[in-house]
Amino acid sequence: MKSIQQTFFLLFLLFSLNPINAANPNAPFNLRSFDKQNPIGTNDKPYFGWYLSDSDTNEIQSAYQIIVASSLANLKANKADIWDSKKTNSRKQNYIYPDGITLRAATTYYWKVRCWDKDGNMSPYSETASFTTGLLHNNDWNSAQWTKRDSKDNDDYTYFRKITKLPNKTIKKAITYISACHSYELYVNGQFVGKGFNHHYPQYSYYNAWDITTLLNKNSENLLACLTHWYGGGQGRATGSRGMISKTIIEYSDGTQTIIGSDKSWKQTQAAQWAVGQPQRGGEGVGRIETIDSRKKITNWNNLKLDDSNWKNAVEIGPQPTTPWTGTLQSDLTRVVEKEIKAKSIQNLGNGKYLIDLGKVYAGSFKIAFNERKAGDTIKMLGGYALNPEGRIDIKYNQSTNLSFNFVPSGNNAVFNPNVYFGMRYLQIDNAPNELNQNNVSFISRHFELDPSRSSFQSSNEMLNNVWELMKHTLILGAQENFVDTPTREKGAFLLDSWSQAVPCMSVMYDRTMNSRALKEFLESQDQYWPDGRLNAVYPNVDGGRDIPDFTQAYLLWAWDYYIETGNIEFLKSNYSRLKKIADYVDTYKNESTGLIHQLKGGKGPYEYGIIDWPPTMRYGYDMSVESKTVIDTYAYEDFNIISKIADITGNTADKKLYTDKAEAIKKAINTHLINQNGLYIDGIHNNQTVSTHVSQHANILPYALNIVPENNKKQVIDEIKRLKMSVGMVPLRWLPESLGLADEGEHLIDLYTNTEWDGWAKTIALGGTATWESWDADGTNQSMSHPWGTVGLLGMQNYILGIKALAPQHEKIQIKPLWFGTKLTSANGTYPTDKGDIKVDWNYSNNKYTLKISVPVNCTAKVYLPKCGKTGNTIKLDNKEVSASEEGNYLYLDAIGSGEHYLER
Repeated sequence: MKSIQQTFFLLFLLFSLNPINAANPNAPFNLRSFDKQNPIGTNDKPYFGWYLSDSDTNEIQSAYQIIVASSLANLKANKADIWDSKKTNSRKQNYIYPDGITLRAATTYYWKVRCWDKDGNMSPYSETASFTTGLLHNNDWNSAQWTKRDSKDNDDYTYFRKITKLPNKTIKKAITYISACHSYELYVNGQFVGKGFNHHYPQYSYYNAWDITTLLNKNSENLLACLTHWYGGGQGRATGSRGMISKTIIEYSDGTQTIIGSDKSWKQTQAAQWAVGQPQRGGEGVGRIETIDSRKKITNWNNLKLDDSNWKNAVEIGPQPTTPWTGTLQSDLTRVVEKEIKAKSIQNLGNGKYLIDLGKVYAGSFKIAFNERKAGDTIKMLGGYALNPEGRIDIKYNQSTNLSFNFVPSGNNAVFNPNVYFGMRYLQIDNAPNELNQNNVSFISRHFELDPSRSSFQSSNEMLNNVWELMKHTLILGAQENFVDTPTREKGAFLLDSWSQAVPCMSVMYDRTMNSRALKEFLESQDQYWPDGRLNAVYPNVDGGRDIPDFTQAYLLWAWDYYIETGNIEFLKSNYSRLKKIADYVDTYKNESTGLIHQLKGGKGPYEYGIIDWPPTMRYGYDMSVESKTVIDTYAYEDFNIISKIADITGNTADKKLYTDKAEAIKKAINTHLINQNGLYIDGIHNNQTVSTHVSQHANILPYALNIVPENNKKQVIDEIKRLKMSVGMVPLRWLPESLGLADEGEHLIDLYTNTEWDGWAKTIALGGTATWESWDADGTNQSMSHPWGTVGLLGMQNYILGIKALAPQHEKIQIKPLWFGTKLTSANGTYPTDKGDIKVDWNYSNNKYTLKISVPVNCTAKVYLPKCGKTGNTIKLDNKEVSASEEGNYLYLDAIGSGEHYLER
């Protein structure tokens, strides 16, 4: 009763903070459709989102109204000729899908939104936003053909050009739609437009859309030009087939159009500066050594003035669809960002030898202007990750990839800039013909358009700050054409690697676009290869169906993470049958005598029946001989648990009970068969129910983090987890900080992140690492030194050091609960982006006083905790007023704190 009285008092206090005559909300802002501002080339399933602006504290959105129109004039007149949501009572702020509308291809639609606050006060309409659909169906590609250069080159670099005379009319809008396997660079009248990467299987191929309106000139000739590169299959890259298709639609103010489609009238020629037949780099299909002969470069290939009369006509393959592009081309809204950076140092070693150091690992390509006076001498270069004692690149740490480059100068100030990106820190040049310095050396860093500015973290512990920066930087290295496992050795979109990167990309970088695309692709792998419900372990890829059982299991956790972060229920609804198949696949291998999962089918060699951790040294002795592995069983529990929750959300009532029962049954089986006499979890059991005697950290962190451990066993289990310090690799790494956080082991958590003697991020930094590694021992095993799956540790910092967690989808309800760290950490502050705005936390403990400043976005409510700090009583200050808080363990909390800035003090 006392707790209820406290809650009513708090609510009264909070809402009394608002003026009696509360102000109307301001117009919504930051309007997004498809999670983009004014996107072009979208599909025909739009969804809408926005931020709220309301000066009142403790505000929520009680309703919204969206109107969508076919013209600006209609929208300004509030004529919703496409869709009107009407006034809809909802707090939802993103992933709002219109029902029953039909959109046309290559058409711009306009929309705006207004909202109501909790008191029913209405905002003005927002500013106008728009989205432009792409080519929605195969027949929308008419007037365009798939084309190619007739070649058998295993490294096929081809230039394409098309000159078109445009009429003397005002150009209203011009968009180029383009797809090429495996990559392209698009230019208009010599101006760079953009790059695209299409590594998917041909039947799922992507296209991009580019607005080229400002680059065209009326009443004159205009040039469309592109460079394409096809180089066969590899990890993360389906073999596909060489080909390019492009359609440009130019609309004039008088309503007429010019359409320029790729066909045999386009000119093409080999981009011959890239030598063909070069050796493979090793790795896993990342391409061939780039030997670039700048004497053969056509310098004006993308310039209107070039005489291309001696170029051949493009070879027509066929219209869309044509073999092998048999599906409908998919809209891809991901974009690559490139930034030119300078080297940290350029060391002249004498006799034309140089060592360039970027200061840390980046993904991209060097750009070096060689001011040579003589053509023909090959300049040899080698990239790398580490130096040997002589200060040269140490080839022992090459990630099994030959990072050499050859460049033949033209005698006319040629620029070296390879086409295929790689991760590296150093570049060694053996015979530069001229002095190299900051004026002629740079690096083009590239990644998918993540936004590092969206989050922040600072604390009183400098190593903790460095660990945050290490992981945040590494996230960018892996965000390429997919969430790749490394930008060097493989470039493969592995499922568990992707999940480990994708979730912090949402909460640290505010990514939605690549998460959505990657989740969809892995489900396509089920359609393509796995009728039993499995998913590919890496997809797309060169070698077809290839799975790892616990990677498939992890997909449902990723899907749930995505839903909690975004609130996108449509993803769960539209993919429910495929998600359910994953849980059913796992359940197929339940042993009736034990109730556990035995020998979950899948994988090969060291991956068979489950990988547990990787590489093998990171298993820290995990008993791989058992038929039922505790890690697999624990994931099975969570798979059933998640499907039961998804069933509940999507209205599949019978499935909710079915999978709830399955989850409870396997939880009981785990606690019956897999706990030893000391109350700890063993690694697993054999078919004859003889047990493993090995107790690993892996087998204990998952049950603890996923709430399987019986209350009476929690102390033993967490003590064992702590005793083992860091005794897991990156595959189950997420669950170690999660276990410590749930157990309120703040001081040990700080050690985990900052102790340079333990395996972990701080040790990586102490050993000179500038990106997270594939394994904690990568410096001695030549594993990858740029492997972003270690960035999953960012979640523990956000969830337990800043203390921010979502308690409801789309952050309608959040928890702010920084742990108690004693003297190990005395302050931390940071920003966490959400679909409703930024959550900000700033806590400090000094002079025996604990203060917490928070900023809660409009339409969020927060449950806020403060540590007791060793004091008695339950009184705290909220916005300078004393209130009674509820007790929970070593913390006091206030519930239902609303939007705005608040100050709490203990």
